[in-house]
Amino acid sequence: MKIEVLYFEGCPNHEPAVARVDEIVKAEGIAAEVSEVNVPDTSTAQEVGFLGSPSIRVNGMDVEQAARSAREYGMMCRTYVVNGRREGLPSREMIQQAIREVQSGVPSADHCCQPGGPPETRINKSENASLFAAGSVLAAIVASFCCVLPIVFALTGFSILGASALFDAWRPYLLGLTFGLLGLGFYFAYRPREEQCAPGSACAMPATNRSGRLMLWLATAAVILFAAFPYYSGTVAELLLSGASSAAAAQSEPPKLAHASFAIQGIDCAGCATEVVNKLKAVKGVRSVTVSVEYRKAEVDYDPDSTTLSQLEQAIKDAGYDARKV
Repeated sequence: MKIEVLYFEGCPNHEPAVARVDEIVKAEGIAAEVSEVNVPDTSTAQEVGFLGSPSIRVNGMDVEQAARSAREYGMMCRTYVVNGRREGLPSREMIQQAIREVQSGVPSADHCCQPGGPPETRINKSENASLFAAGSVLAAIVASFCCVLPIVFALTGFSILGASALFDAWRPYLLGLTFGLLGLGFYFAYRPREEQCAPGSACAMPATNRSGRLMLWLATAAVILFAAFPYYSGTVAELLLSGASSAAAAQSEPPKLAHASFAIQGIDCAGCATEVVNKLKAVKGVRSVTVSVEYRKAEVDYDPDSTTLSQLEQAIKDAGYDARKV
């Protein structure tokens, strides 16, 4: 029989685990080879299936039956359920039971229902948190379509056909869904475990739970970025679209200009205004354009010999909005 004690340097329960195994082997009069296996890094932990320090295996079988199907490998301290509480060492009964299983060749079901449940439960919690985080990011992106679409369609040359106004109407509900999903993600990631840790024991957070929480915080940053997009969409639109319209606005001689005002329906963010400005500036003969989101109005100075009011109205419609001369 071969009994292995897997550990990493600095684990306070490494030597007590070896001492407990030696004590049981002598008391039971078992002919067993007891070896200590140092796990130096994460890659080795994955290779050997290291569930934490200390881990005790009898002929390759973990002494804790509930952990035998676990896949939470990594460099972490390990705890065991002993009398309904978490301890830093497996109980003598747990080690003795594993030895009997190996001697008889028949796995026992005595420990199938230990308090706290198998490690897969914690994996599912982490997966749930990641799913809710991903859903919140998607909802935040859709909620920002009211100001993302004008820029996207301007770059691709398509008309938004009123889609911006549609998403703006749904924005409050989408933001509510966004933060609701994010809240559920935090609930699953941070809700307390059912079992309590014994004083002085090392109840380390599993590696999967740590990565799930990291993804959740990254998702939170992405949600804030997309949810706040309407407030800085004007700057983004200027950077992406200003170059395309500047060349069209240049003229060799300053002609006599006319002025026109247009009421614009459905415009409600700085990015949308920038798209209208660039569409108007692209019209031959237009010299200056200002668009007010607050008053939903466009002011245009243009050369009447080069363009007409109907062309200006069409340019606004090409940006995806209805326009009316005022």
